[in-house]
Amino acid sequence: MGYTDEGAQLKGFINDSLPLISDYVKKGARERPHHTALISGDKRISYAEFADQTEKLACYLLKTGVAKGDRIAYLSIPRPEFFYLYMAAARIGAIIVGIGTRQADKEIEYVLNNSGASYVFTLHSMYEFDYQERFSVILPDCPSVKGLVILGGAARLENALSFDEIMKGDYSEYQEALLEREAQINTHDGLIIVYTSGSTGVPKGALMSHQNIIHMSLVEIGMCGAVPEDIWLNHLPVNHVSGATEVGATSIIGNCTQILEPFNPQKALELIQHHQVTILGQVPTMFAMEFALPDYDKYDLSSLRIVVISGAPAPMETLIKMRETMCDNCYNCLGLTEVSGLITYTDHGASLEELNLTVGKVAPDFELKLVDELRRELPAGEIGEIAYRGTSVIKEYFKLPEATAAAFDDEGWFYSGDLAMFDEDGNLRMVGRSKEMYITNAENVYPAEVEDAIMRFPGVMLCACVAVPDKKAGEIGRAYIVPLPGHQIDVDELKEFLKGYLSHFKIPREYVFRDILPMTMLGKIEKKLLRQEVEAEIAARQEAE
Repeated sequence: MGYTDEGAQLKGFINDSLPLISDYVKKGARERPHHTALISGDKRISYAEFADQTEKLACYLLKTGVAKGDRIAYLSIPRPEFFYLYMAAARIGAIIVGIGTRQADKEIEYVLNNSGASYVFTLHSMYEFDYQERFSVILPDCPSVKGLVILGGAARLENALSFDEIMKGDYSEYQEALLEREAQINTHDGLIIVYTSGSTGVPKGALMSHQNIIHMSLVEIGMCGAVPEDIWLNHLPVNHVSGATEVGATSIIGNCTQILEPFNPQKALELIQHHQVTILGQVPTMFAMEFALPDYDKYDLSSLRIVVISGAPAPMETLIKMRETMCDNCYNCLGLTEVSGLITYTDHGASLEELNLTVGKVAPDFELKLVDELRRELPAGEIGEIAYRGTSVIKEYFKLPEATAAAFDDEGWFYSGDLAMFDEDGNLRMVGRSKEMYITNAENVYPAEVEDAIMRFPGVMLCACVAVPDKKAGEIGRAYIVPLPGHQIDVDELKEFLKGYLSHFKIPREYVFRDILPMTMLGKIEKKLLRQEVEAEIAARQEAE
């Protein structure tokens, strides 16, 4: 269902008198103070406490001198502190900058310097990383950073403070200053910067406004038909657009967010069962990891009423399992950082074929067109680059005017680099990234199409296709495949199977089987690393010759 179908209901959740995303936390505290806003571990946080913690942190930030438009970086998994900081920054006009927990030091340094962040909130440690130790090396090359706030541990570095110690303070004398600051902020002001992956160059910071996030939240609410009694499971990275927009959607509707930090397939199922989660959004690899658990069938997932899949093509086996064991109401959607979230989604009650082959129709209040290399609009049935326009589309890449000019035109259209075509029903069918396309024997090959065919073969859990240089053909395809546990895949049988789906030149010539593939924090296959592996192989081969 689109939110235009539920307009009367949604007008009660959003209006022009609430221009900031943080206004909805205050609204929730006024109208439903005892309703649970966040669940983290064994702790339940009400809307009243959420609002109180947000206000205290906002007053502290004013005390430290954070000005309107200042950037505050946050390196962590989803935790209550992120929700507090997100809304506190919104109240004072600061801008949150997400950093991934597995980003390399030089990547973190780039984000801090490009954004000009004045403060950094970071985990004490996680995985094998001691983040205080890492920041002791990074920060000397980041002159804009004035201070460090440590989450989940004591501060050891100079100019560092513990978040827990900060929140023990009394900053009530800054409440009047907070109200004065809020009056200076409008809905078009910046709220959050999400950096693109940098798979085609340096990462670009997509600057999203309050209006961008509020509008996208409405789209998500409308798609899900969300109500205040819903419980969302949030385990998406805070430096990813989905992690950022889900905060907005749940705050506007006034429902509950179950926080999982970080994603773990068994823990996710346990939380769904224990807390009766009703809305679940994940990428296909996360569903595959859950379905692969030997005791998957023991979990009671009957509370789920909405399941959303995005981020990559969804294999038919995954979709069937979703509908049989999770819920009937499944959506596939196309999301993009530059549109602040999703741009298309499948119809309510869509067939398995529609969910498998398409990402649905354009969301309400968006425009979408397909264009050729000269940005001329193409008719249905032809493959073209997707261009978008709408309220949630960002206006710029932060401090990158040339990249902004290259991606946006004077009429507000954003050109994504994604290739797609419309089917006869008006659904969008993804073909791939224009920069991932390769040419074999003068024929164009789109990896997404090849991957979709391979994922249909029984026993395939994950797949990624990349180009490999070839002296005769120019380029050929290499398929990296992760089989499902207990399955062995015969290459000859796979090739024969692919003849039913792909032209001969599209069938990969090389196959590599792995137990795992490199993944992003969101659970997408990191093709950039696979391409680097190919480049290293070619370089080693040339050196040996």
